[in-house]
Amino acid sequence: MIWKFDYLKMKTKSINFKSLCVSASLWLVFIAAIIFSSCKKDKSNDPIPKASTTPVIELAGVTPTTVHALQDSIVFTISYTDGDGDLGFSDADSMSVFITDKRFPLTINFHLQPLSPLNTTISIKGNLPVVLNNTILQNNTSTSESAVFEIVIRDRANHYSNVLTTPAITVLP
Repeated sequence: MIWKFDYLKMKTKSINFKSLCVSASLWLVFIAAIIFSSCKKDKSNDPIPKASTTPVIELAGVTPTTVHALQDSIVFTISYTDGDGDLGFSDADSMSVFITDKRFPLTINFHLQPLSPLNTTISIKGNLPVVLNNTILQNNTSTSESAVFEIVIRDRANHYSNVLTTPAITVLP
């Protein structure tokens, strides 16, 4: 038996095989690109979304809305978010929360303990109750006054939050 080797037929078959491999490779790359482009992380389950390193505060509540001068306390509940978690100071002489009575203006400063471990950078979110022990009447002969307060928080990087303005609180003698 004599074997004939036809070089031209082999070359033609190998070219078709190569073009088939190239086409298949292109299809695989195309399909992989579609699959990878459709994969996205679902951020709806993240516990705290990325937040600004400047604190952001909102007023969650104020109680009571009527107080007696030099007798009753007011509790301001502040909702806060901070992207780097540097709210509060370990040094008791460093003030973080500032409440201004807009009638005077008179600012009362409060110390805030660190709300996250020092030397860490984590997003934090929560509620902070701040107690103003008593208020005074601006005019001693007044039967009642309306007091509005502004609240600001400062972090360890000296970033100041937005300014909150409370609803009016009635101060009675």
